[in-house]
Amino acid sequence: MRRPLVIVCGAFVMSLAVDAFFLGGRGHGEFWWSDVYGFFSLLGFFGCLATILLAKFLGELWLQRRENYYDFNHRHE
Repeated sequence: MRRPLVIVCGAFVMSLAVDAFFLGGRGHGEFWWSDVYGFFSLLGFFGCLATILLAKFLGELWLQRRENYYDFNHRHE
C-alpha cells in the first residue's frame, strides 16, 4: 500500500523538477545567485537545518535541568 504512494509522489516531484528545469525563466534575477539553479532551495534547507541545530544547542545549554532538579534534599526514594 505504501510503495505505490511513494512511487507516485516521487514521479510527481520529478515531473515538477523537469518542468522547472526546462520551462523555468532565465535572466530575471538581479543578482548572480538568482540564476543558480536550486540556490534558494538549498538556502532554505540549510537555513532550517541551522535553526534546528541552534535551537537544540540553546535548549541543552539553557532550558534543560539536571535529573534531580526537584529533589531538594537530594534523597532518592
